Formats: sequence, C-alpha cells, structure tokens
Amino acid sequence: MNFFNRSKIGLIVLVFFLCNAVIYGEGHAFVAKESYDCHAEANKDNMTTIELKLAKKKYRKKKREIKKTVQSLNSDWKVRLQFFPFLDPPMILGVGKCVSAENGRLAIKQALHYNRGIDRVVMQEFMPHHWIKIGVTDLAELTFIDISPESLERLSDPALSTAAFQDLYRELATLKERKLPFGMGNKKIDVDQSK
Repeated sequence: MNFFNRSKIGLIVLVFFLCNAVIYGEGHAFVAKESYDCHAEANKDNMTTIELKLAKKKYRKKKREIKKTVQSLNSDWKVRLQFFPFLDPPMILGVGKCVSAENGRLAIKQALHYNRGIDRVVMQEFMPHHWIKIGVTDLAELTFIDISPESLERLSDPALSTAAFQDLYRELATLKERKLPFGMGNKKIDVDQSK
C-alpha cells in the first residue's frame, strides 16, 4: 500500500516539473517572435489572391467569363471563384494587411458589382496577409464588423496611399462594442487610436 502512495506522489511531482518546463522553457513557442513584414524580400513575390463568392443561380453559367474579367483587372491576382448555394452570399469584404490600396479599391468595386454591396468587413487579424475575400462565409460571425456607406466611400477614396488605406481599414474593422451575455445588450470598448 505504501508503494502506491509513493508512486502517486512521484507522478504528481513529475507532472508538476514537466508542466513548469513546458511553461517556462517553451513558453515562447506560444507567442509570435516577430510580426509579418509585407516588404521583406521573402514575401515580395507573394501574389494577392482574391476569393469571390457568387450567387450560384445567377452566375453559375458565367464562371469562366467572370474569372477572365476579374483576372483582366490585375494580372498579378490569383482568382478563386466559389458559389454560394442559396440566394445571395453575404455582403462581406475582407482585406489582408499586405494588400495594396489599388487592389483593395478594385476589390470594393468587384464586391459592389457582383455581390450587391458591402455591409460588413472582416477583422484583419483573421485574414491571410495577401488575400481579399468577397462574400466570406468561412470565418466566424464574431469577426465581422458593420461598416456604413460613408465609411466605405472613405475607404474607396483613390487619394489614399497603401499605408493610409490599410490604417483606415484596420480602424473600420476594429471591434467597437462587445455583446453582453444573456441578451443584456452591448458594452462599448475603449479603442486606443494611437496603435
């Protein structure tokens, strides 16, 4: 009986030391060491991918024509067309942090043309760096932020540089209020604009 108690104590001590080794020794494994640099030499050749989700009933027979049209806007784009099986895909736009302002504005025009408009944007930290997604359905609904037509017009301004476009997109795609549990309403979040 004494042997079993010693084994349990020994096992507990072993688990304790292993947990500490993982937490303190390998704790850096859970944190990104450096942020992604869009202008780094290794990342300059990454093509922008535009993923466009279309209404199946409306555009199924025009797939090749639409792909060719979108590809003709920018030959550096990788175009992926998908079809939404129901009526119309959601009016959502997602822009990665390495997408140029010109490509972002072209994507907004495509969303307005093929997808009836844009009423929500995706939080940028959930987007792949070199991607544009129109009619997103593969991300959680909590990542979508409402956008007004006036804000969308500001984002479409041709005078914006890539840095200004990305800053404005991040500002518009930032969570501004948090839903409280049990239907108790919403709570405003104080957002530090300096970041």
